[in-house]
Amino acid sequence: MFRIYGVKGVTMFDIARDCGVSKKTVYEHFADKQSLIDEGMQQLLNNHIAFFQECHQHAENAIDELVRNMKYVTRLAKKLNPVMLFEIQKYHPDTWLNIEKFKGDCILYGIKENLKRGMTEGLYRQNLNINIVARMRQLQLEAAFDPIQYPADHFEMHEVMEQVTAHFILGIATIKGHKLVNQYLQIKEEE
Repeated sequence: MFRIYGVKGVTMFDIARDCGVSKKTVYEHFADKQSLIDEGMQQLLNNHIAFFQECHQHAENAIDELVRNMKYVTRLAKKLNPVMLFEIQKYHPDTWLNIEKFKGDCILYGIKENLKRGMTEGLYRQNLNINIVARMRQLQLEAAFDPIQYPADHFEMHEVMEQVTAHFILGIATIKGHKLVNQYLQIKEEE
């Protein structure tokens, strides 16, 4: 419900009604709305971490990993109301700190590992400054979720993610990497 309607507009009564239980039952499991938000967000972040780790282990190469991550994030974005993140940042600063920590510990770290992997595999250029390029990619991802930059009534999230990711990969890829990018993203080469 938080992902759909935002955090502020959902009450404990709404949650109880949606779950088909009494409000008292919800309070038996969660002391207050803040603890429910914290628990829900932690579970969401843990799910992300598990997906990214599995993706890293099972992807054929760095480009495959990056494309799989992009598709995962796109699926999530379709279910997420950006208002939720804004409200968590504004009204639940402790929860927001956990999200910021996740961005550094998981997202930024994962991007750096992907860059290293791609360079080792010969798919990404060898002269990349990993710290700069990783932060640039993180900013691209954050901008894609920004409703001011990409308002939902003008942009489809999957198109934004595909375009931003294709641009990013093509900018860091070697010739060998470009061939794989074209396959994974089904980019038609101009003749």
